Amino acid sequence: MVMIPRRLLPNTPALLAFDAVARTGSFTAAARDLGQTQGAISRQVAQLEGQLGVVLVDRGARAARLTQAGTAYARAAKAALDALGRGAMEALGQTQERGLQLAILPTFGTRWLMPRIPRFVRRHPEITLHFTTRIGRFDLGAEGIDAAIHSGRGDWPGARLTLLMEERVMPVAAPGTPGVAGQPLLALATRPQAWADWWAISAMAGPLPAPAMRLEQVSTLAQAAAAGMGVALMPAFLIRPELDAGALVPLGPETATGFGYWFAEPDLAPGERAKPSVARFKDWLITEIDRETVV
Repeated sequence: MVMIPRRLLPNTPALLAFDAVARTGSFTAAARDLGQTQGAISRQVAQLEGQLGVVLVDRGARAARLTQAGTAYARAAKAALDALGRGAMEALGQTQERGLQLAILPTFGTRWLMPRIPRFVRRHPEITLHFTTRIGRFDLGAEGIDAAIHSGRGDWPGARLTLLMEERVMPVAAPGTPGVAGQPLLALATRPQAWADWWAISAMAGPLPAPAMRLEQVSTLAQAAAAGMGVALMPAFLIRPELDAGALVPLGPETATGFGYWFAEPDLAPGERAKPSVARFKDWLITEIDRETVV
């Protein structure tokens, strides 16, 4: 391996200045190209010539013509700058590859996902996670989101969906509530048919009363039920802390809502490669769900 004396290695500003002169054929044009003064470009090229001990540019001519040594060095300078540029892009690409932009449902994120995230971080310390909250469908590509955890019926145009778990709900209320019948019904606004389905499957006597209250978020629905405001249909896996603490008690069987929790990814074009970090996170997520009894 040939050892190159450090004194022959140019600094980057001087190399850029010389490359600009070689490309444009003019100190003035090179100055415009780099946003510097003509004098600054001339000084940097002169510094490079002094460092190498050769004349690179013939300043006697009207145009900035390269000498024979300058022509040879211009090819080397361009190759070196191109290599540095490619290296920078590769480094940036690796950084982006290690980053993972995830859109999550607020309640699913805070109540189920976040307590488990340390296990993913320990397994994949090379991946940096960035979370944002979203409800409903959106354009993954337009918003720069790598993947999303979505609740719905499995229809999301422009996205590839993987079912994580089926959503099942059961009626819960504050301790001491005698039963569902005769109690105010609390409903999740995004599940308008849930109470009707549960009422029919459970063979409840009498017609289904209209819900006394509709709420947008699972967390506020749980709080309302725990405060004794009525009976709510809730996914058990999202209210495990309240059930374990006795703040909520089940009042009947679980039923499926027809909804599910899905892992959504952009629908890739032919030949387009998915980010490995997306696949790693999805595999980990499925493993976490499979290791638990979520019914």
